[in-house]
Amino acid sequence: MYTYGSTDLYEELIRVEQQALVEPIQYITILSSEQSVDKSPTSKNLFYKVLLARLYSFHGDVTLAKLTFDSVFPQLPETDTWLRGYWMLYRSNLSLGEGKLPQALKQIDQAIALFVRSNDLKMQIRARTTKAILLLWQEDYKLSIELLEAAYLASKTSQIPNSTMNYVYTGFAAYYTSMSIFDQAIKFAELAKDNVVNNGDVVNGLPIISVLCSTYERAQQLDLANACYEQMIDLSVTVKVPRYLFWGPAGKASVAIKQQDYSTALKLLYLAKSYLPDLAINPAHVVALYNNFAKSFIALNQPAQALEYLARSEELLNQYQRPLNNRYKRNTLLLKAKSQEIQKDFVAANESLWLFIDLVEEAKLSTQQKLEQEARSKFESTQQEIKLQLAEEKLKNQQIELERLEKDAQLQTAYLIIGFLAFVSISIFTFNQHKAFRKSQYRANTDVLTGAPNRRYILDFVLKKLLEREKLFAVAILDIDHFKHVNDKYGHDIGDQALIGFTQTLNEYLSDTDCKFARFGGEEFLVVMPGYDITKAKAFITGLCDLIRATSYTEETISLTSSAGVSQYIKGIQLNAILKQADEKLYEAKNTGRDKVCS
Repeated sequence: MYTYGSTDLYEELIRVEQQALVEPIQYITILSSEQSVDKSPTSKNLFYKVLLARLYSFHGDVTLAKLTFDSVFPQLPETDTWLRGYWMLYRSNLSLGEGKLPQALKQIDQAIALFVRSNDLKMQIRARTTKAILLLWQEDYKLSIELLEAAYLASKTSQIPNSTMNYVYTGFAAYYTSMSIFDQAIKFAELAKDNVVNNGDVVNGLPIISVLCSTYERAQQLDLANACYEQMIDLSVTVKVPRYLFWGPAGKASVAIKQQDYSTALKLLYLAKSYLPDLAINPAHVVALYNNFAKSFIALNQPAQALEYLARSEELLNQYQRPLNNRYKRNTLLLKAKSQEIQKDFVAANESLWLFIDLVEEAKLSTQQKLEQEARSKFESTQQEIKLQLAEEKLKNQQIELERLEKDAQLQTAYLIIGFLAFVSISIFTFNQHKAFRKSQYRANTDVLTGAPNRRYILDFVLKKLLEREKLFAVAILDIDHFKHVNDKYGHDIGDQALIGFTQTLNEYLSDTDCKFARFGGEEFLVVMPGYDITKAKAFITGLCDLIRATSYTEETISLTSSAGVSQYIKGIQLNAILKQADEKLYEAKNTGRDKVCS
């Protein structure tokens, strides 16, 4: 564990950070005073300056945050990898708020590398989960879930404090919200919220509450969403944080629109807009605000005002360093088409609709990646977001077309063709994605050569089905004796046939039990035995080894033997310790003659 020169100094800095997260406004005053933040470039004073910049960013003081971050960076020693990593981590958050996603990703990658060099696992988890959330903005679901899974596994097998676990929980909440797996998203967001409430952590608490509110809203739990946004506003007023005074009314306005209370929505939208000029708000949130203005004006039959806000949305979308999520563009175009149709500008509305259909086609690749990641995530997954989103878009499309049919018979054929093409494209796309999802889910869990479950599957089974429920179970690691000699004598093709036959033997032996197995790597297999103590497990694996010894494999009638090590789960023990003990017993079996089981 990295000690930052001395354990006392490291612990002091972390203690100050924790206090500042509870009382951010007071600590802005404390840290900005000449007595606490002087000009001497000691590690302690430099840390205070970075923490101060972080608090400015949280408060919404963009100018002060940037000035403080930028002024302290040249003073950071090259050798102080931990402090440079801390700077990079929280500077990346401000970069995202400025809409500079590529810059934020570069900074977070540097933070991860620096924390690895510093050997600080807690900060590595903070940085990796932050990167996972950043990746959701560019729809890189594959790398995002891989980072979150690794952080989750590390936190389960190490002594990680709740303050660090909040980053993992928040990351999963954001990921599952993106996937529209709302029950999972709410579960993780509520876990994180409970932690920060218990710790009084305002700086991490408000972002977590924001995630929870938006998840309630997207899950159509509107009463819970409204209450959540009220809590956000109350807390923001208490700690005087204008950043969240923007998000609170903006969120309540979105709920009001879903409830068709457009007058209330507009009042809330104007209130949220009043906080914009001096805040670092991600352009995506501003686009969502402007589009909600447009929805309200359309509902009130005021298309000119709607088009004014949609023009602002398009300007932001064009200026952003990379395209925002495709759905923001699609949403803007559909609202634009609706406004143009109300104004009876049918040609322009038709052009907007065609651009929307082009974006649906363009979205296929990122949606394919998203489906693949649902299979890889090893948690319950769904395609609900895709189905609902495309269905909603299709219905809006059809509504526009039907209204036009009533008003302009000359365009009837064109709109029917557009609707038919959109319907066929979406139907074929949804069917293909469903097939791709099932295929990806199978591949993610299966060893390619033998068809056996793989390492990822079996570890997830142990972690999620057994460890969390603290059931009695045992594990065994089996290794085929002298398998290298089989490959050397008969060739790798025969060796592969032997591995496949060995897998079939395990399948047959375990078929009438609750036991699971997987190819753990090479010629090594892991067997998990729910409900087995060490004595019963050893006898069970001994019977398996007897069957292996009596079975002939491949066309060369090769006989195999196996050595095995068995260990039993004891309440409170970590997964790594269970596997390590089984591995040690395996080597004991191999070193004392092979073809035996040790426990």
